[in-house]
Amino acid sequence: MDDLELERAHFRGVLRAWSDYLQHAISVNSRRRASLASLPHAHQQILAETVQISSPVSGASGFRAKLDEIDDRIRRNADVLEQVAQFTRSFVGLLGEDDDDEQEQAADSPNKSPAEGDQDRVRTVLRQIARDWSSEGYEERRSAYQPLIDAVDARVSEGGSVLVPGAGLGRLAFEFALKGYRAQGNEFSYYMLLPSHFILNNTSRVREHTIYPYIHSASNWVSTEDMLRPVHFPDVLPTMLSPNADFSMVAGEFVEVYAKDCEHNEWDAVATCFFIDTAKNLLRYLEVINRVLRVGGVWANVGPLLWHFEHDSDSIELSLEEVMELLPRFGFEIEERRTLERQQYTGSGGMLAHLYMPEFWVCRKTREIEMAPAV
Repeated sequence: MDDLELERAHFRGVLRAWSDYLQHAISVNSRRRASLASLPHAHQQILAETVQISSPVSGASGFRAKLDEIDDRIRRNADVLEQVAQFTRSFVGLLGEDDDDEQEQAADSPNKSPAEGDQDRVRTVLRQIARDWSSEGYEERRSAYQPLIDAVDARVSEGGSVLVPGAGLGRLAFEFALKGYRAQGNEFSYYMLLPSHFILNNTSRVREHTIYPYIHSASNWVSTEDMLRPVHFPDVLPTMLSPNADFSMVAGEFVEVYAKDCEHNEWDAVATCFFIDTAKNLLRYLEVINRVLRVGGVWANVGPLLWHFEHDSDSIELSLEEVMELLPRFGFEIEERRTLERQQYTGSGGMLAHLYMPEFWVCRKTREIEMAPAV
């Protein structure tokens, strides 16, 4: 299978996962109904009296109403995912008529079993939309993005070029474009690329779309209202960019896209946010970052070292000290470095939070290096 076929297969898989979301999520919630039905009648009655919620959808009240309201929000999420799928169906021409037929056949197969891993990615996308493109995610964005924006502002003149690898849903790259830079985001996963394409190109007003990203887990909630609450997006209008803005998103794996000769010395700055630990071989990432930067260009980084492929046989994991030792060997001079204050990533407002102490640094490219040949 060639690269184009692999890309098309990934694209089809994403659309299939979105199509499967409704069936899978409703099935999970149905298991809660079965659990409720298995309780002694007296316990069911106590829950009906204790859970203070009523469902305008079903007319039920109590715990059953809570489950009905979850179902309702699942369907609303599925509607948004379908809007994204329809808008991006011809994205970069990856689907033809045969693919359309395959998607329709898959949608008509009621006995198919959605892959849990794919559904976890769908749920992650919904939470990421809340983090990157809603007012609810403002503080998380500020704590991670602002040090990068400030570092570039201090070193690169307006109109300079900024590359954002691992751009996700594109908000950081958008923020650079908003400040007048030529900004390009790079992202490998169509789980992220397609929603970002939808948000950036199919939005006519602020808070136009609504999702319910927190309904998929019933654990660690202070209140049911927190779990059921809506998130409206986007919090800014993408069309507020100047008509002359130079902003783009590029699909593909970072090394494959940017090791090409056409990207050599092309960028004034590289900004990476929670990205470098996605590398199986960080040394190759460092080579490519050096390659794309002009001599004198800057690389600003924020993030932890949660190595994504730690349990794969071909992954290399390094400590922070080891990473910092590598930088001079790959043509970088460290200009600024500090550990950021503990950052809380909740995405929920519930009783569980993930705390990071991300490292921030700014390096300047001082010399060219040669890329090691592939094995």
